[in-house]
Amino acid sequence: MQVVRALFDGHDIKPMEVIKTKKKTEVLVIFPNQEEKIDPKEARRLLRGSGKGEGLTEKLLKSRADDKKYESR
Repeated sequence: MQVVRALFDGHDIKPMEVIKTKKKTEVLVIFPNQEEKIDPKEARRLLRGSGKGEGLTEKLLKSRADDKKYESR
């Protein structure tokens, strides 16, 4: 999946960067919710610790150990 930034002027969507595709492609356009706009610093603060109590570090380490087992075969 490719993500491209674009500007919407109320009528047209204009890409802000080159879109790397060789043919016509179906796209999905998502508009941000303007009422609930959150400052990036606040968003990072809200995300910190969001996985507490889920043992994410342990799951990641176990998964990596399993990957190493398969890689060594």
